[in-house]
Amino acid sequence: MDLNTLQFKQLDRLEIPLVNHFYKQVYKKGLANKSDQVFVLKKQTILCAARLKEIQGECLLTGVACAPEARKKGLASLLINKIINQQEQKIYCFPYPHLQHFYQQLGFELYDASLLPEKLAFQYQSYIKSKPLLCMLKQY
Repeated sequence: MDLNTLQFKQLDRLEIPLVNHFYKQVYKKGLANKSDQVFVLKKQTILCAARLKEIQGECLLTGVACAPEARKKGLASLLINKIINQQEQKIYCFPYPHLQHFYQQLGFELYDASLLPEKLAFQYQSYIKSKPLLCMLKQY
């Protein structure tokens, strides 16, 4: 797959149902809402998607997913790098432990969850009740 032929796009509010349809097919978790910033890489269809949620004025990267036929081809890295390059504030993420190296290669560092802002800490605590997750941060 030629990564140069992919279109990077931030979806507008009216396009949110498109990414939610994509998530239902490939991600099976969570849905974007109209307050999220939603980014995709696409050809004719969405191949990779991610969201930035604003929580208490902070950015949380979530919902990173690739279509099965697009996995292991660098699309998630490409998408996250494009998102990072558009941001001017720090970005948190709560990845699974097996993804630590992946996120570190993108500039994220392990972060002490006890230092999270209140609402992000609440979100993190609710997530880790059902699954082990790391707390990571990309600083600028």
